Amino acid sequence: MAKKKKDPFAEEIEYEIVSKSEMKRDMIELQELGERIIALPRKKAMELPLSDVMKAAIREADRVGKNEAMRRHMQYIGKVIRSEDIEAIREALDLLDPSTEAYGRVNGQQEQWRTRLIKDGNALNDFIEQFPNVDRQHLRTLIRNASKEMNSEPPKPGSNYKNLFKAIKEQYNLKDD
Repeated sequence: MAKKKKDPFAEEIEYEIVSKSEMKRDMIELQELGERIIALPRKKAMELPLSDVMKAAIREADRVGKNEAMRRHMQYIGKVIRSEDIEAIREALDLLDPSTEAYGRVNGQQEQWRTRLIKDGNALNDFIEQFPNVDRQHLRTLIRNASKEMNSEPPKPGSNYKNLFKAIKEQYNLKDD
């Protein structure tokens, strides 16, 4: 008997065996991700990195009735979301959810910027370097007024202190876009 020569050009294809239960768990997980998106206010949901088909399905969810129709629609959203960039959607959702670590991290950075801007005069240059599109004059005014509020006896954070935080948060949101 002659030995068969191994074909050097033949590719070995590896198949990953996935159980039906595991596939079902993945589908349910995507469906739950869709439910989280549906629960958001429409404006926030439309800002997520989604395709037009997915955005249309989200808008359609407002029109769909309750119970069985909504269950079927959620299955449809689970099907559509499979073609989306799941990690990007999860990241964006985590930044919107106050109970997540990502939201806390970004919020902490924003608070650190506010504290630095009020206490350190050179921090403004660092902030402008990181966020070049900021309205410098408005920011300087907010910093000056917020530092006056915090230097009073007793230090009482007022509206300028809060408005400074809003301006910093706005710059973070613009940077992400």
